[in-house]
Amino acid sequence: MPAHFPPPWATRAVPSGTTFGRTIVCGRPTTSSWFVTASALPRLRSQIAVPLETVEAAEIDAAGVAAADRLLAELPGVQVTAATPVGSNLMIRGVGGARVLVLLDGQPTAGALLENRDLSRMSLAGVERVEIVNGPLSSLYGSDALGGVVNIITQLPASGFRVDARALSGGAGRREAEATASGGGRLRYRVTGGWRQEDRIPGLADGGPSAFARVWDFRSRLRFKASDAWDIRATATYLRERQRWPVGGAFSGFNDNAGFSGWVEARRPLGPGAWSGSLFLQEYEHLFRSARGDAPIADAGGATQWERLAKGAAGYSAALGGHSVDIGLEVASRAIQSPDKLIEDWAADRQLALFAQDAWRLGGTVVSGGARLTWNDRWGSNLSPTVGVTRRAGAHVHLRAAVARGFRAPSFKELAWNFVNVGDGYVLQGFPGLDPERSWNVSAGVEWQPASPARIEVEVFSNRIRNLIEPGFVGNAESGLLIFSPRNVADAITRGFEFSLRAVLDRAEFTAGYVYLDAHAVDSGLPLDRRAAHSARARAAWTAEALSGFRLDATAHLTGAAAIIGAGPGGRDARIGTQERFVAIDLQTSIDLGQRLKLMAGVDNLFDARPAGWQGAIERKLRMGLAFEDLFAR
Repeated sequence: MPAHFPPPWATRAVPSGTTFGRTIVCGRPTTSSWFVTASALPRLRSQIAVPLETVEAAEIDAAGVAAADRLLAELPGVQVTAATPVGSNLMIRGVGGARVLVLLDGQPTAGALLENRDLSRMSLAGVERVEIVNGPLSSLYGSDALGGVVNIITQLPASGFRVDARALSGGAGRREAEATASGGGRLRYRVTGGWRQEDRIPGLADGGPSAFARVWDFRSRLRFKASDAWDIRATATYLRERQRWPVGGAFSGFNDNAGFSGWVEARRPLGPGAWSGSLFLQEYEHLFRSARGDAPIADAGGATQWERLAKGAAGYSAALGGHSVDIGLEVASRAIQSPDKLIEDWAADRQLALFAQDAWRLGGTVVSGGARLTWNDRWGSNLSPTVGVTRRAGAHVHLRAAVARGFRAPSFKELAWNFVNVGDGYVLQGFPGLDPERSWNVSAGVEWQPASPARIEVEVFSNRIRNLIEPGFVGNAESGLLIFSPRNVADAITRGFEFSLRAVLDRAEFTAGYVYLDAHAVDSGLPLDRRAAHSARARAAWTAEALSGFRLDATAHLTGAAAIIGAGPGGRDARIGTQERFVAIDLQTSIDLGQRLKLMAGVDNLFDARPAGWQGAIERKLRMGLAFEDLFAR
């Protein structure tokens, strides 16, 4: 289980100019960056061979977005698609859905076991940064990290006391507010509460006048220095969500979701390193109902689905000579209840995993390797290794290359479906003989930093995915209903290259990126559904301290045209349409009003571009808000 403590060697001085890593920051460049997602403990970017990028707090604020899906959708190589029946899914380098693992402070977000993922419910309140691993990281995280990992990292508690608050209003009925209190001494805390709503539903281009989405969330982080040896950290989160959208016949569909998760970890030094033990608990409920009017009828129709996860882990990390070693053990118990959709209405499994990592420094070269062995009592076992090399080639060039094995285990529903839809004439049946999906990913990159204010990166990658699980027609029931069942039936390849540039000069900053993607099915040669071959982003930020801290952020982003793949003649996959190219310009301004008060205003999609074929609403939206910082600070 990944931890978020500085490693034992983190207190050593970092060499000047260590700025490797595609870290997107507003303001002056930093001298070093620790990354927590790509290793069991925080490590310098120069020790990490896998492609990784970071969106820092300043750019999150400048984006002015309501949730994680809209922030990530602006990044080159990342696309957001519609979930079923509503919601947002994520694709990284053409691989998405259940094949991208989304974490909050290093722990899985709720809804994945029920296949009820939705990034639109992931608030950015209190978030310090977002780290994105472009490619598989199953050697550390196991299943679902086949295509990549997104880790949303909230701010750590600090000493003293302060209160921050923010309120915002905008187009499409957007309203939101949040407040954060933090402080303490030996026991430090950070508590954030937020509320937001909008007259739009993620994944629907036009939900009509009845569309509505509202999210309440609560997040807290604690740190207790119990003694000179023991350090204890904990988090707790709670979320409640309602979505409403038209389903036909003057009826509206309602999703009511609620989830809680909690995590506690204890750490103490031991020999040349540190030992840690942790416990993670999570519960999530999902209820769908339909009714006329603005609210569903209480206790009428629908069956509550829930998922529960309990996970314990122990690990040891140490610096041994030129080695940075991490080893760990993880045990998990998982269960879901899904009435009328599973053979016995519920399913459960037990899981055991062992992982080990080593970063071996040899002068200017770091050789890293790791593996994770996972055993599950429903689908069997899997071994996921990774090997990488990073090397400094002179004072300004950094090289890296990695080979990684990814996998995704079959889900509860894929193994044990029993869903009958008489109206549409079909049955979904699970198949207990499914094998995990597996991939081999190869990537190589070069980073050139000719001067401290400028950095250029180029990366090439190829990911071959085998045993893709897809539902297919397997026969007819005695009643005449069509039977569909998942099978390991497909292979796919995603490959391409990335380019990025960053330059900082005094109070101005410029970043740009471009990604070319070739994503296609091996057997048919058809492109994968809605994977754009070209995506790009350019952003400029300027701050004028003399003008009351006035700040202007301008972002242009492009997502190229993409084929829409669906069922053609004879039920075979075919190109049935085109998702047209989308080019948008976003602006955000802020100015200090004094008394720790800041005014913010912005516009998304300035020229109101509305290309055909898109699954979500992309009209122009205005917003304005106020932020209070460091209230009651002491």
